[in-house]
Amino acid sequence: MPAPPPAPEPPDTTFRLPNARAGDAYDQAIEAIAAPDTIIYCELSSPEGLALTLDPATGKLNGTPNEAGEFPLMLGYRYASQPAGRLRKAALKLVVNANPKAMWRDLPSDNNDIYWRPDQRCDSLKGPALRMLAASKRGRSHAHVGSFRDDDYAIAAMPEAGWHIGIVADGAGSARYSRKGAAIICEEARNTLQSVLAGERSAAIDQAARAYHAARGAAKQDPAQISALWQTLRNALYGAVGNAAYYAAKGIMDESVRHKEQQPDAAFKDYSSTALIAICKRYDFGTLCAAYWVGDGAVGIYRRDHGITLLGEVDSGEFSGQTRFLESAEVTQEALIKRTRFEIVDDMTALVLMTDGVSDPKFETEARLTRPDDWHALWNELDQAVGLGLDDSAEGKQQKLLDWLDFWSQGNHDDRTIAIIY
Repeated sequence: MPAPPPAPEPPDTTFRLPNARAGDAYDQAIEAIAAPDTIIYCELSSPEGLALTLDPATGKLNGTPNEAGEFPLMLGYRYASQPAGRLRKAALKLVVNANPKAMWRDLPSDNNDIYWRPDQRCDSLKGPALRMLAASKRGRSHAHVGSFRDDDYAIAAMPEAGWHIGIVADGAGSARYSRKGAAIICEEARNTLQSVLAGERSAAIDQAARAYHAARGAAKQDPAQISALWQTLRNALYGAVGNAAYYAAKGIMDESVRHKEQQPDAAFKDYSSTALIAICKRYDFGTLCAAYWVGDGAVGIYRRDHGITLLGEVDSGEFSGQTRFLESAEVTQEALIKRTRFEIVDDMTALVLMTDGVSDPKFETEARLTRPDDWHALWNELDQAVGLGLDDSAEGKQQKLLDWLDFWSQGNHDDRTIAIIY
């Protein structure tokens, strides 16, 4: 009988690869389309400089392509059922997309401008009972066109009185001198608080805080007494953070008047900025935190075992992306009392202040600002990046915090500022 005809040659297989991104690590398996047999990967030829290698055992390409473009590759393979010398060739293409980070320019701002400030800064302080870190970085959208950083911050410690001070401000992008407005808020609020809390006001707050705490912890509580003591403490704190907000607004008014000599059409609104002004002090019975908050961003007491207690509310404008700013209407007695919030907690992890350049990408919505899981995730990220849990011998935390502010978030490229008291 004649020999049976040889088995037909199996057809070649086509392959494809997931797209890569320039500058990002690539670790993807080659996808075989309708392969008639098990594929044995043998070799890969690629353009010089693509920096990708084939792992024959897994069929994966590994490496970091540095340039965007479409790159032709030649894959050598065989089928498991055929002899080892039967090498087949297949052409395939790898698309390397441009890295969006690399598309942003970093142009310096004009250091000859009357209100020029460095494009980034960071600080650290060791307070009487707590440590303090702060950092502010110009957003990519500003760096791309060489415009200014509109955010600012101030931190201060008062060893004798026991107070820690943190302030962050976000100048309005639509206001031409908002960077100066933010700087004035931080400077004037810090100076006011250092003055007020060095005198009798601090003793009055201490006395009111102890009385309020004792009444809340009494075996037989008197709601009317607790309410009255709460009012006393709130009024004492209002006299501190409220005064700071008032004199910050006055400082902006004074500057706008002075600037009229050079710029006759200069007005208060040209210096528009949000204001988050906070103080805290650790007692033997807990930590007292108080804040004045106008605008967006966030200020709150974070507790690892509980979550977040916000010391105010986000001010939303009539339209998306709008907010309120520090102005005369926000420093009337009624407004100052309304915007002064405080809390005494026995297990504070940190008092955190941030502009919306941080809060928007990390929380996305106002509702998520109140979610403990989101704050836990943020704190863990900060701890890993900065080393917040390490002792004071660890150097460079403020620089690490500044570096962390460079995190990538699609569509979120505003200035970023954060202050942490922990």
